[in-house]
Amino acid sequence: MKAQTRRVFIPALLLILLLAAGLRFYRLDAQSFWNDEGNAIRAAQRTIPLAIAAARGDIHPPGYYLLLHFWRIPTGDSEFAVRTLSVYMGLLAVALTGRLGRRMLGAGVGGGAAFLAAISPLAVYYSQEARMYSLLGLIAVASTDLLWGLLRRPRPLTGLLYALVAAAGLYVHYSFPFILVAHNLLVFGWWAWAGSRRRGRAGPRPPGSNRQGYPPNDPAPKPAPAGRPQGLSLQMWIVLQGLVVLLYLPWLPTALRATGWPSAGRGYTLGAALLDIFRALTVGLTLEAAPARPALIGAGVLLALGLWPRRKTALALATLALWLLVLLVLIFAFDLYKPAYLKFLLAVLPSFHILLAAGIPNLVRLFRLPRSLPSLLLLLTLYAFTFYALLPSLRNLYFNPVYARDNYRQIAADIASLGRPGDGVILNAPNQWEVFTYYYRDDLPLYPAPYHPTPEQVVDWLSPILSSHQRLFVLYWGDQEADPERRMENLLADRAYPAWSRWYGRVRVALYGLGPLPEEPRVTVRAWFGQEILLHGYAVGEGPFAPGDVVPVTLFWEADAPPGRYKVFLHLMDDGGNLVAQNDAEPRGNLSPTFIWSVGERVTDRHGVYLPPDLPSGRYRLRGGMYRVDTGERLPLSLEGTPAGDFLELGVVVVR
Repeated sequence: MKAQTRRVFIPALLLILLLAAGLRFYRLDAQSFWNDEGNAIRAAQRTIPLAIAAARGDIHPPGYYLLLHFWRIPTGDSEFAVRTLSVYMGLLAVALTGRLGRRMLGAGVGGGAAFLAAISPLAVYYSQEARMYSLLGLIAVASTDLLWGLLRRPRPLTGLLYALVAAAGLYVHYSFPFILVAHNLLVFGWWAWAGSRRRGRAGPRPPGSNRQGYPPNDPAPKPAPAGRPQGLSLQMWIVLQGLVVLLYLPWLPTALRATGWPSAGRGYTLGAALLDIFRALTVGLTLEAAPARPALIGAGVLLALGLWPRRKTALALATLALWLLVLLVLIFAFDLYKPAYLKFLLAVLPSFHILLAAGIPNLVRLFRLPRSLPSLLLLLTLYAFTFYALLPSLRNLYFNPVYARDNYRQIAADIASLGRPGDGVILNAPNQWEVFTYYYRDDLPLYPAPYHPTPEQVVDWLSPILSSHQRLFVLYWGDQEADPERRMENLLADRAYPAWSRWYGRVRVALYGLGPLPEEPRVTVRAWFGQEILLHGYAVGEGPFAPGDVVPVTLFWEADAPPGRYKVFLHLMDDGGNLVAQNDAEPRGNLSPTFIWSVGERVTDRHGVYLPPDLPSGRYRLRGGMYRVDTGERLPLSLEGTPAGDFLELGVVVVR
């Protein structure tokens, strides 16, 4: 049976790679580049000195950007071409996962590990992204494969290749030192075991080694020449680690100055975090825990069986366990756990897949089936069930908009179709410039906002922009990092008229109208909405207006009693009573919800009503009111104590 398995390994691996390629190339360019992908392609389009200079101020080293720089020269800059680099890195990782699994635990485990790597939703997801994570996974498995070769036969060429690959990993991602920590723990542990064997024949052999002290599943090498030690020596390993550091020295000062990733803040419980990590490793990022439960239970059983201790495989299992666990421990130790950082798991995904694949034949052994057709059928059934269990996650990856990347392609298309002379575009996170300009080629002026602005910086930066335009499109992304106090958005709520906002994944695009900013009502009223909120008056911009304009409306509120949570609605109606335009939002562009108002507090609340580009000329009636956020029920209106329906007539808007 083992001989047959070895004979079919290469043909099976080729079929697995075809499956992996199909999953990774399928709909490769269906989704837009998101922010980080835009940064990557722009960095790769620069000259090499500029790309390196940009990486010095980034939270990633320059390795991937330089590789992408040369990749795009023959392939071009299309979404498909740029992402293809990650596809091929992912395919190589599948092949090396199979190779390493075969060398460690046999051809059956190697083939199973390659299959799991091929269909892994997490691996497919990042093989379709123009970032360095697919490359990180490839270098992690390649370096571990070379390390396994060093433990088997410490040849100088293998050691040199290991040092080159390990140094490349340091240039690709700042989390790669975690992999090197695992490698060093493994080598020092192995060396301690092997040392006891060399010091005397009575000493125990390293667990899982053969008579000469070499790992299982590998034939013992030929006798070494006189004076040459057998097995990886500590001296050789220290030299190799020194070579890795030497190769990394040009970038080491920059790495030490790097600010790193923002801390997760330990806002999690350990159990929930571990479950989230296990879910990501098993079914990826596109399936929640509840529908993933059957797959998680099955993976848990296989992982436990794969880790089941056996003397013959002890060293292989120790290698895989250290590879997996050290990175997880260090993630928590450095407070790097949060959903955005689950992509770091690409570095340990091969070890996870090999351990799962090792559990499958152990499950067959558990049933005590003969090594013949029944066991083969059971293996095929288990792999078919695994693929079926992962299909919902893969389907979500390709088709579910909830899990789609931020759609800058559509943002640029919408602004290009709606924009007109006199408009401007503000990017609240300045690094959005790279991805937005990849798609947006029109001539509206772009304004990357200052990062973490002070109140004075916001006023000084935004004031000339407000005085230069009639409308502003604002792209809000990464608010917690770019403008955690939302100072720019607050200033825009006071000095402009928020007309609408739309979500494109995690990017919110808002349109603001600009115009006079009345501080007192033009029309004074005493209108109560419900029993809690008093409208003192309002001011509506003077027309006439053109289609595409934003009608400015300022409302002057006061809390007469502790209010609930309500939205303001402004409806533009034609003569037939049909709704032709509207704006529904909480006060001050959703920044001052009514439930936080204090009794007696007065709120100046600006709203814009966007007139559709195809709106016919004519006279339209503007109505306003409030409704409950939770139920949509309108608040009753009373004027001077007299019931007056559920909306207030605010005047006539003339459109020409």
